[in-house]
Amino acid sequence: MRLRSTMCDDGYWIGRLDHKDWLAPNEVLKIFANIRDPSLISSVFNKACNRRDYKPSEALYSLMIDKLACARRFSDVEGLLARARTEKFRFSDEFFYRLIKMYGNVAEHPQKAIDTLLAMPGYNCWPSTKTFNYVLHMLVCKRQYEVVHEIYSSAPRLGVTLDTCSFNILVKGLCQFGKFDDAISLLHEMPKQGCQPNVTTYSTLMHFLCQHCEVDKAFELFERMQKLDIAADTVVYNILISGLCREERVTEAFDLFKSMKSEGCYPNSGTYQVLLDGLISLGKFAEAKNLISIMSTEGVRSSFQSYKLLIDGLCSNDCLDDAHLVLKQMVGQGMDFTESRRKPNLTGKIAVAAALTVMCIIVLKQSPGFTGTSVFSRHEIGVTHVLVTGGAGFIGSHATLRLLKDNYRVTIVDNLSRGNMGAVRVLQRLFPQPGRLQFIYADLGDAKAVSFVNKIFSENAFDAVMHFAAVAYVGESTMEPLRYYHNITSNTLTVLEAMAAHNVNTLIYSSTCATYGEPDTMPIVETTPQNPINPYGKAKKMAEDIILDFTKSKKSNMAVMILRYFNVIGSDPEGRLGEAPRPELREHGRISGACFDAALGIIPGLKVRGTDYTTADGTCIRDYIHVTDLVDAHVKALDKAQPGKVGIYNVGTGQGRSVKEFVEACKKATGATIKVSYLARRPGDYAEVYSDPSKIHSELNWTAQYTDLGQSLSHAWKWQKAHPNGYGSA
Repeated sequence: MRLRSTMCDDGYWIGRLDHKDWLAPNEVLKIFANIRDPSLISSVFNKACNRRDYKPSEALYSLMIDKLACARRFSDVEGLLARARTEKFRFSDEFFYRLIKMYGNVAEHPQKAIDTLLAMPGYNCWPSTKTFNYVLHMLVCKRQYEVVHEIYSSAPRLGVTLDTCSFNILVKGLCQFGKFDDAISLLHEMPKQGCQPNVTTYSTLMHFLCQHCEVDKAFELFERMQKLDIAADTVVYNILISGLCREERVTEAFDLFKSMKSEGCYPNSGTYQVLLDGLISLGKFAEAKNLISIMSTEGVRSSFQSYKLLIDGLCSNDCLDDAHLVLKQMVGQGMDFTESRRKPNLTGKIAVAAALTVMCIIVLKQSPGFTGTSVFSRHEIGVTHVLVTGGAGFIGSHATLRLLKDNYRVTIVDNLSRGNMGAVRVLQRLFPQPGRLQFIYADLGDAKAVSFVNKIFSENAFDAVMHFAAVAYVGESTMEPLRYYHNITSNTLTVLEAMAAHNVNTLIYSSTCATYGEPDTMPIVETTPQNPINPYGKAKKMAEDIILDFTKSKKSNMAVMILRYFNVIGSDPEGRLGEAPRPELREHGRISGACFDAALGIIPGLKVRGTDYTTADGTCIRDYIHVTDLVDAHVKALDKAQPGKVGIYNVGTGQGRSVKEFVEACKKATGATIKVSYLARRPGDYAEVYSDPSKIHSELNWTAQYTDLGQSLSHAWKWQKAHPNGYGSA
């Protein structure tokens, strides 16, 4: 008989409020934290308040409001606040700061944010300058300039002391509104309020002047800064250089550029880019070529568009040798030639484009990624170089982002059959410094893969491998089983052999809960028997067996971590990366992708396969793990890996959620009406699977942080909404 989950439903947690024993405040917080249905929060709160031994705390109000905001139940939030006001509950400024941000960012209701700020004294709380400035900044960003003055005027009544940041926000708003004279007048008003303008104040004013072709007036402000001993930063110089280039005064721009270092200010990539664009726009291609060489030496990347325009200009002037040199530099910096294609209108230009394509192939073979002359080809003390196979994919790209943030050196190997070059470009823009990231196009399953993979290993000094590269759709695996055995099992063997041959002794292997099949008991622990029921799970288990057999041999001293993870959702919380499967694979993709496609109108509705499983609502139960938590587990595994030892860990939240629950959470996250069709089961699927993450918690000190399904889906939806066509719409 199947053992049921140890998890508790909402009824269990609500019932704990009926206990006669005294309930500690932390116990009440735990009860509310575990309530899944946000519609119950208000009634449960009333029940808690009826207990004689309990009085609500600010922590409880914050927890409830966060949950209600995620569910977009703003009327319930208003109800809670009305009760607090009636009972004269006193909140802190930090509470109101978070509440105002919720209205401004999540609810997109700036008027409520304003009303909350103005109502704070009624709660016996006076707003801090930080809270006041947030409202000012929100209104400027939303271009509600008329309201900005009203809020500014309310500062004395609210007891707010304005600071330089307050005035900088006002200066920005007035400039955007076209009231430059009013913005300038604030320079005289600031000392009266006990604060002084800073470099940000002046740079905002200069930017407005340069945008309106009044560079000379901007230089007057620059001289005024110098007289006041306000040190200019790189942003100020970039604004002035850009203004000069816009007026075709490139010689003056270069003179200013040369004077930066003597003033203790160093140019950045933006400085170089502005100068380069100015030279190209004036047709000074030879000078632009020299500048781009300096940029390459300094480790500064130019934009793809600048390279493209420069090569076009050099070709039009019959400077093909120079164009070839620029193309070499372009390839050496890892630029992707599929990013943009020229649309020539002359037969001669078409011929030049064809010639450049041939040169591109030659230069690629000569670039640092292949010649072994780069920093990637040598070991460095204090630098860990990680090979990430499948690093252009959904999980692999997020793992690469985390590794780069943690100062690892990363090489991505991907054949782009399931990955996205757009994700690689995002990573390249975020980490443009030399020696941080390189991309190598390679297919581990190619007929010549063994020799090519060995070439990659011989020309790069890897310290560890994170092996993500794999096809990973259960339904597809039942239709193309041989492809899955070749892609997963055979390719893992290829990587393992190359690691052994080149003495790379740390492997973090991306496995799956599909290796367990449909166990008799829940939750799943690492010792649960592995009986996979589909080719995807079987191929992964075979790969695991190969790895484990090799680690037992006398020739191996390998440090291995095998991570069996559950259903991955979410995306980078900051919206930099997301999931973008190819259109032809949508049918096999994750349920979250299908939900978002339905919400965006890409597909007419959502198809839920299987309503007759032996679960509470008849749909499958899965353990949904946020991709950010997943890559955190990989980094912790890499850190804890020990030579000669193997670690096997489940990576999940320990909470099982049904497909119907998931769909409802997706509807709330997107705010869309999604039509749902219920169909027959998908071949190879199983009824219920969720993890017991106790082992990874105790041994690697890892715990999932994003356990709120709505929050995880909101992160993914943020990216999907901004990129309806995947990375192609970035």
